[in-house]
Amino acid sequence: MKNFFQFAFAALFLIQLTSCDECKDVTCTNGSCEDGTCICPTGFSGTSCEVEDKCITNNVECLNDGVCEDGECDCEPFYRGDDCGTYCVNGRYLPSTATCDCYPGWDSDGCTNEMRLGWIGEYSVAATGCFQGNINSEITSMDHPDPDSLTIDVSYVGITNLTTAGDTKAYGMIIEDNKLMIPAQNVKDGNGTTFNVASEEPVSMSNGSFELVIIRKFQGNPTTCTLNFTAK
Repeated sequence: MKNFFQFAFAALFLIQLTSCDECKDVTCTNGSCEDGTCICPTGFSGTSCEVEDKCITNNVECLNDGVCEDGECDCEPFYRGDDCGTYCVNGRYLPSTATCDCYPGWDSDGCTNEMRLGWIGEYSVAATGCFQGNINSEITSMDHPDPDSLTIDVSYVGITNLTTAGDTKAYGMIIEDNKLMIPAQNVKDGNGTTFNVASEEPVSMSNGSFELVIIRKFQGNPTTCTLNFTAK
């Protein structure tokens, strides 16, 4: 009889213990149960801690007013990169290098510098080769030389007196590394004579001065013109 009461007491204790286990039927996907409720770690929520906020669990930080959504940064206009840390105004973002590939005519880290602006102005030109003496020239901004072109390009500049004989329709291009080149083109001088002109090689500016060597052809005969530009 004594054994019977001991067995009954043990069974009753087990039943009471089981009924007190409030977490017995609770499943916590990403947490632990306490008193029948899932306690979720940082970044998880929901009844079973089944909802993950990847912005928190992946420690995502978005710069420059970017906003994290589902673990990725949604960047403000012109900002690029995983953390919105790269600024590309006039260029395309290269994920492989996390840098900007600037459109023609632009440079600087965020492609914000219009290179040709540094070339625009009036110049005194000392010419040798095709003309001996000093002349004046002006460099101005211009659109694409082909009026039918749909390309929006800020790399073109107009240059006067490129033939050293009064022309007004010649043009140049500001290319990579902020250099000026003269593409091959036909230009009429002030008397209506047509020359074919092109620069020998691209040139850089230094302290408002640069030397431009032009190959000027008339009826197929080339002449080398050396033009030393100095900003006025």
